[in-house]
Amino acid sequence: MKMIPNTITLINLFLGCAAIVAAFEGLLAPAALLILACAILDFLDGAIARWFQAGSETGKQLDSLADLVSFGVAPACIMYQYLVVSLYRVNPESSIFVWPMLAFLIAVFSGLRLAIFNTDERQHTHFVGLPTPANALLIASIPFVLEYAATEHVIHRALVAATSHFPSMLILSLVLALLLVAPVNMFSLKTESLKWAENRIRYIFLAGCVLLLITFGLAAAPLFLIFYIILSVIDNLWATS
Repeated sequence: MKMIPNTITLINLFLGCAAIVAAFEGLLAPAALLILACAILDFLDGAIARWFQAGSETGKQLDSLADLVSFGVAPACIMYQYLVVSLYRVNPESSIFVWPMLAFLIAVFSGLRLAIFNTDERQHTHFVGLPTPANALLIASIPFVLEYAATEHVIHRALVAATSHFPSMLILSLVLALLLVAPVNMFSLKTESLKWAENRIRYIFLAGCVLLLITFGLAAAPLFLIFYIILSVIDNLWATS
């Protein structure tokens, strides 16, 4: 039974490697779906480890290594591809793509964020900095919407414009990298009770996601993560007021 969580984690790691290959092959939508699968597996391995009390130090370290690949390197590869393509549109004669390499700061800061998480005793009921899975899903939501949302949708059109604009994608890459290690508390969806007082922000988040899904359909994917970040900032302000 103790091997089940680690096996799921190893599958997560394998799919994360597959997402990297897909991204470098220009298959960004499949890469996004693979990252989504990794996020589901990441949830399952932790849940099963808790349910069956099968957690171990090896499993903890293995989980961080898998997360670095699936939620650090893989999304950085997607951003790198967008930066290369958008830069080529600005300067098609350029053969040295130095600036797009900055996308891999997402992988670098993901590694730092995971190392901090493993040694920070505060992060049991909340996170300090944007969690790596949330960051990865936000990035993965871009090719997901571009591939599967209706082309006439306003969010689809906005993402087409953004991914074609090199400065916008570069700024987004840097902002997301910094958010990973920002000293801002981000709420966790884990809870030990269903009481409103203890889960107010979680219930608001879930209700907001349902409303976004009803309003925007599949195009709401990036809005879920943006809403999560905004709510976390508001929750910080509530806590200090």
